[in-house]
Amino acid sequence: MPVELDEVDRHILNVLQEDARSSFASIARELNVSEATIRFRVKKLTKKGVITRFIALLDPKKIGLSVTATIRAKVDPTLLEEAFEKLASFEEAHHIFQSTGQYDIIAVVHARNLGHLEKLRKRVKMVPGVEDAS
Repeated sequence: MPVELDEVDRHILNVLQEDARSSFASIARELNVSEATIRFRVKKLTKKGVITRFIALLDPKKIGLSVTATIRAKVDPTLLEEAFEKLASFEEAHHIFQSTGQYDIIAVVHARNLGHLEKLRKRVKMVPGVEDAS
């Protein structure tokens, strides 16, 4: 069952998605509510699973990953779940999606260069159940 969110909850989520380091005090000032209200709301949203974690987003280029690309894979339907989990575990996989149509899995990946990207595509093809990857 979906969690009901009011305008305060939505604003808190928007601010934290933009910068998870935003202080409860600054969010409270924006909304003209107490810091305790924000603390309570964030705790509630976390407990209900709306907020699952606070993470740092990296700039791939700053750590030597200058190529962003998609790799599309055709997968044996009986091994789709296992292949998806394996591909999601790849360090280079930034986002991974199940899809309908010609490809069953689409992964957004970061690579150092085109050579690294090609090696990654070949690794994807070696995953059990993957019939083709491009």
